[in-house]
Amino acid sequence: MCEKEKPHIKTELLKKINSILDKNKVEKIDTLTIINSAKTSSYLGNIKVFDENIIHNLESQINELFEQYGKFSIRTEEVTSCCKPPCKNISFKVDID
Repeated sequence: MCEKEKPHIKTELLKKINSILDKNKVEKIDTLTIINSAKTSSYLGNIKVFDENIIHNLESQINELFEQYGKFSIRTEEVTSCCKPPCKNISFKVDID
């Protein structure tokens, strides 16, 4: 992947993720973090989900999207705060050669 493609892929990926989030009534994310190595660019992000009932459906849709791009990993963890309602945090990383 050349340097010129990276911002385009970031924008495209962010737009598609936010479309999925919008359909599931989940707050959109503002940006993705890009980490570059010699052969791979990794795109990282976090999604907060307050409705536990949609987690599996949301993860399924995100998995389907990321499969189009290459190797990826998704991790979901419970977040409990003293000041906010409990939520699930979906962390993801998409590696593109």
